[in-house]
Amino acid sequence: MSQAKTETVPDEHRRDEVEHGRWLLLIYRVPGDLSAARTAVWRETRKLGTLSLQHGVCLLPLSERHRRAYAALARRIEEYGGEAVVLETSSPDPEWHERTVARFNAARNEEYEEVVDEAERFREDVNRERRKNKYTFAELEDEESNLEHLRRYLAQVRTRDAFGASGAERAIAEVELCAEELERYAQEVYEHQEELSD
Repeated sequence: MSQAKTETVPDEHRRDEVEHGRWLLLIYRVPGDLSAARTAVWRETRKLGTLSLQHGVCLLPLSERHRRAYAALARRIEEYGGEAVVLETSSPDPEWHERTVARFNAARNEEYEEVVDEAERFREDVNRERRKNKYTFAELEDEESNLEHLRRYLAQVRTRDAFGASGAERAIAEVELCAEELERYAQEVYEHQEELSD
């Protein structure tokens, strides 16, 4: 099976290239009495989109962005009094590589599904305000803030999506539907406010 040098998915949120079949391993230990530090490290590895191979062993596809992120996290772990090492490795065989990519994609698809759920809740919230006849600028600003939160969350997931998980397309479309719904609601708020000022 021939392997191309890089795997990329065109995406404005993912600017670095992932080297096909190449990985970064973070192996770390945080002192047992520092539960806040262990939690902070766990949260950071989750934000990066790592695959946990076992406790204290995390995998990411090799890229310059991931190399920098792991180096910063390793320094932070050492500041907590722990130990960390970052190693480069290769897929041992094509089957392992495919299984590992599938695990990364499954994790991203779970996150994309959460984006879809939040998008559906967003549209339900807008429709609830309509039913309440709540056409105020304050409510519009609140919904705009909620949409920005949703867009940021989608951008975070897309940044972690190194292999182009299948759930991306639906999540992007759902957030776009939210933007269209908010635009309609904004027009309705404007019209109601104009009626009140007449």
